[in-house]
Amino acid sequence: MKPKSLTIIIPSHNEEGNIIACINKIPKLKWETEIIVVDDGTDNTAELAQEFAEKRKNLKVLHFNQKLGQGGAFLKALDIAQGDVIVTLDADYTVDPSEIEKIVMPIFNEEADFVNTSRFIYPMEKGAMTFSHKIGNKFFTLLTSLVIRKYLTDVFCGTKAFKRDLLKGKLTEKEWPALDLIFEAKKNKLRFIEIPVHYKARKSGESKVSAFKTGLTHIRDISDKIKRYYR
Repeated sequence: MKPKSLTIIIPSHNEEGNIIACINKIPKLKWETEIIVVDDGTDNTAELAQEFAEKRKNLKVLHFNQKLGQGGAFLKALDIAQGDVIVTLDADYTVDPSEIEKIVMPIFNEEADFVNTSRFIYPMEKGAMTFSHKIGNKFFTLLTSLVIRKYLTDVFCGTKAFKRDLLKGKLTEKEWPALDLIFEAKKNKLRFIEIPVHYKARKSGESKVSAFKTGLTHIRDISDKIKRYYR
């Protein structure tokens, strides 16, 4: 059946300076749309989002007192998502929510089942990504492209879209889910395209990505994904 509804999942950890602006920037879309903010932080992000939910009836807020990781938060939201199509969005809105429609349109038009997004096609806003993060992303993108035999230009952008029923129950990553989504999409033979997006510097707060620590996590993750991919 052709998809008719959309769920926007926004994992969040201590993004009180960004969350309301992020939600406000989500445009009115042509499909029945729900928004799920899932927060595992210690600041006022969940409270601010919950207050906003009283005005925006399609907004749901989940809050957990223990740290789940971005992937763990995403999976909690996916468990309750009702939309035929899922799109993920970082709470710092470094990918502007105004780009959601062009990202999900190929899925609603039955041209794709999974959309990966790339921040490396258009020029980035100054300060959007450090040099070390760019180099790390290029390395893991090349390795992933070789393994799945599909040319990609970015693997770690937090905005991706897919048909819910095709991946729900197949995802397991609790830390950084980007690689898990890509590998499972290819392993399950989803129709797969990549779309460029504009990447901006965050307006408030600090990035949760540590080049060294996150890099080690990705090395472990991609080793696990390769083993599962060829199983």
